[in-house]
Amino acid sequence: MKLKEIFHSENERELLALNGLGSFESLWDLKGHFIEEPNYRRGGWSGIVLHEIRLQNGQPLKIIIKRQENHTFRSLLHPLRGTPTFSREYKNICRLEKRNIPTLQPLFYGERKLKGKAQAVLVVCFLNGYRNLDDLLTEAGKNENFDIKSIIGPVADMIAKIHFFRFQHSCLYGKHVFVKTEKNGSADVRLIDLEKMHFGLSSFSVAVHDLGALFRHAPWPGDSWKLFLQSYLSKAGMESKEKRLCKALGEKIGKKRKK
Repeated sequence: MKLKEIFHSENERELLALNGLGSFESLWDLKGHFIEEPNYRRGGWSGIVLHEIRLQNGQPLKIIIKRQENHTFRSLLHPLRGTPTFSREYKNICRLEKRNIPTLQPLFYGERKLKGKAQAVLVVCFLNGYRNLDDLLTEAGKNENFDIKSIIGPVADMIAKIHFFRFQHSCLYGKHVFVKTEKNGSADVRLIDLEKMHFGLSSFSVAVHDLGALFRHAPWPGDSWKLFLQSYLSKAGMESKEKRLCKALGEKIGKKRKK
């Protein structure tokens, strides 16, 4: 059995051990209900379990335990046997973290080969108090008093930040953008499902790809998309490329709708 275990820090190691989850095996064997139907593809499966542990002071902490088996992607380094998709997601979380971009808080990543099956576990903190962008935009469309501007600015800022470093999310749908609104009117934004994120050729090319997906799939009410685009262009320093970007987005969206 080949085994790899990575605790994000010594604090995370101690915390998980305190809760009887200090090893790959204990996390893999933990009983729990999947919060949604496991995803069966790539010749394997991938599922998510919500679990609650206790901090050293006794306070509860919700964590997400993501488990997968034979759910891999092939790359130039591993063209035949592939690599667990959670491995790429964990690396991308670390990449954002190193650039001071708020993201998921990881606790553990591990993988093993057992009886010919490639298994992987990724543990992150639950985004308590956050709602996905699709739900927020839908609510805004039904409630004229909803302050949509307080959400659009922070979302545009987050996406502009990852694009500055040429990170292409590659699956930027509203359900993958999580927002937590504060009482003072501010909002905190986190992106999830980072397993497909990679470096693009340029900030412009990643903008066309990601924004095209976000426009097509999110339920933008009224002129909220225009407000978002203006905010994004400003925060990304791309005001001079507005016409070029709008043209490229129009062409991309048109091609997608014809399929």
